[in-house]
Amino acid sequence: GKSGHMNLAKEVFEKLPQPNQSEYTTIIHCYGLNGMGIQAIELYYKMPKEFRDEGIYISVLNACSHSGLVQEARSIFQSIETKTEKIYSTMIDCLSRASLFEEAQKLIDEYDHDHSPSIVMYTALLSGARNFKNTDLSQNLYDRMVKLFPQMASSLTSAAVLLANTYASSGDIDKASNIRNKLHKLGQKKQMGITSTVVNGISYKFRASDRTHPRSKEIHAECEKLSAELLQHGHQYDSSWITRPLNEGETIESVLSTHSEKLAIAWNFVANPGALRIQLTKNLRICEDCHRATKLIAAIRQCEIIARDTNRIHHFSTDGKCSCNDYF
Repeated sequence: GKSGHMNLAKEVFEKLPQPNQSEYTTIIHCYGLNGMGIQAIELYYKMPKEFRDEGIYISVLNACSHSGLVQEARSIFQSIETKTEKIYSTMIDCLSRASLFEEAQKLIDEYDHDHSPSIVMYTALLSGARNFKNTDLSQNLYDRMVKLFPQMASSLTSAAVLLANTYASSGDIDKASNIRNKLHKLGQKKQMGITSTVVNGISYKFRASDRTHPRSKEIHAECEKLSAELLQHGHQYDSSWITRPLNEGETIESVLSTHSEKLAIAWNFVANPGALRIQLTKNLRICEDCHRATKLIAAIRQCEIIARDTNRIHHFSTDGKCSCNDYF
């Protein structure tokens, strides 16, 4: 299930004579990762009620979050008698992904009333604000986090990166650059995006604009070919996903067409021109430009592409669709 083979995972689970609590938790979690929220909810209501614990609640609420099933999540959340920090955080993440920021903030306030504030909840809301390019909310949340969590340097660095990305995606490159420059002066670095892929039994890693591979020229040539095909099929590169000023000689297309995901896909096609299935793993969330491009590449090249990022597993099918239904 965590490798994207949900049919096999479901088959194994259904052969279990009496699944235990751990096995229910695992399969519901895997349903969520693979964008199968409805199946996760159906199994949640079928399983023995005595198995329901924090792990089960988090798994099913995550499944709702990753499939946009907000009302279903609300119903499950309201039915939980003892709500932990992690359960609150998962529900806040669900609301934030649906841009229900006011409702998410109310849940944070409700939790804060009786508990110490949780930076995880604020980060979930900030991430949602970033996804919807809400700079005002992002700035207000970040300022509040700095006051509430002054000792949590690592988490505040991640929050600052989200804030910078929010400004960049809304077109304010200057503010984004100022935030990044301050982080750099403090010795705090943004985590570098890395995409891994296994080709002919060997694992390869790529970062954006990477030229360290021995066959780098062929890979970049394939990226140019893929880019031409994408443009021919109507793809428009989204400059809001460029989070820094362009260097001399760079274009929007040249930067976005060599994101780590696209380099990994290109290497697969260089090594195996007739590839029918490609698997990728990204250490960060896949950007929206790469997501839209990968849907098109899967359709153009008639190749199934499975990409796991920090949030979920994306199944890009040959009909140009993704299992997440663009909800990520």
